[in-house]
Amino acid sequence: MTTEPTAIHVEVLPARLGDCLIVECPRLAGPTWRMLVDGGPPDTWPLLEARLRRLDPADRHIDVAVITHIDNDHIGGMLAFLSSDLAADVGDFWFNGRTHLSASAPGRARSIEQGESLVTALLGPPSGNPGAKPPGRALPWNAAFGGGPVETAAPGAPGATGATGATGGVISVTVPDGPTITVLSPTTGGLARLADSWSSSLHDALQPRDRGLAPPADVLGPLDDLPHLAGERTPSDSSVPNGSSIALLLERRGASIVLGADAYGNVLAAGLHGVARARGLQNLTVDAVKLPHHGSQANVVAALLAAAPASHYLVSTNGDVFHHPDDAAMARVVLDAPAGPTLRFNYRTPRTERWADPRLVAQHGYHVTFPDPAHADAGIVLDLPARR
Repeated sequence: MTTEPTAIHVEVLPARLGDCLIVECPRLAGPTWRMLVDGGPPDTWPLLEARLRRLDPADRHIDVAVITHIDNDHIGGMLAFLSSDLAADVGDFWFNGRTHLSASAPGRARSIEQGESLVTALLGPPSGNPGAKPPGRALPWNAAFGGGPVETAAPGAPGATGATGATGGVISVTVPDGPTITVLSPTTGGLARLADSWSSSLHDALQPRDRGLAPPADVLGPLDDLPHLAGERTPSDSSVPNGSSIALLLERRGASIVLGADAYGNVLAAGLHGVARARGLQNLTVDAVKLPHHGSQANVVAALLAAAPASHYLVSTNGDVFHHPDDAAMARVVLDAPAGPTLRFNYRTPRTERWADPRLVAQHGYHVTFPDPAHADAGIVLDLPARR
């Protein structure tokens, strides 16, 4: 019996309440293609640094580093990464800064703002600054998009300069002997809304989400009526930074994964339906979905699950502060996903462990995995095999 080679390798590191992912596409010849997605909160950096330094120094290159949006639980570790020598090994940073928000909202004034120092930290100070890291050069910024914003295109709108496949609202970047990456979020409107609150959003992003008083104790309700939980009316996500999240569909050799960041569920659904329509399909079956916003009920909506039925659903959170994943979100996954999906949690907590109840698993026909206790610092590790 032969085993198909791995097309996409995914690691969802234990970043507490945040996101920190490493995605790799091994090649038969040449270096591995590698993407880093977010850095978790600041205290994730030692774990991320150790993981990256374990790479062969001859193959430590990161082709793309994505900073999905300005929330502390996503950028905190990236700030430390960007001040390290490892940032010099990144081929392109994908991040929508203030200049891209202005492009999405023409006519808005572009003044110097309090938070502009964060963009400097992300992209490097001006050339010639002796404190520059890496010295004397700015980091590559949205080069795959001609320096423009990373965003979906409205139907019929021109695509991003430098990207390929920018037709019918679908903007994709194809890497030779690597993956095809399609942008699902944000929309132009999502970036324009962030333009109105750029300074305050940046200020908030620099504040730890879990500072101050301890959050209220997590109250764990019963899971004996999943249809009722799944059908609960829940408010939509109204966070402006979340609405600017860069979410991606990554495909290679027949394998596929949706990297949902903290994107709005309806925006992800619309983006996935756009890809499906462009291919003459009703929906887009994928191998895996990294659920948006750590399994929040405001983001994991029925429309998203219908747009991209998957075999694996990845959840990145230890439940800090906001007690994610929400029961309503996970009930929707269990009930609406194809038969036999696997829920993959990067932490075993009292909240996530309930979903491994043998009675519940047998009744609804799904599977649950947790990190190996002997290698808990690895989080979720998932290999998606090639099909062609």
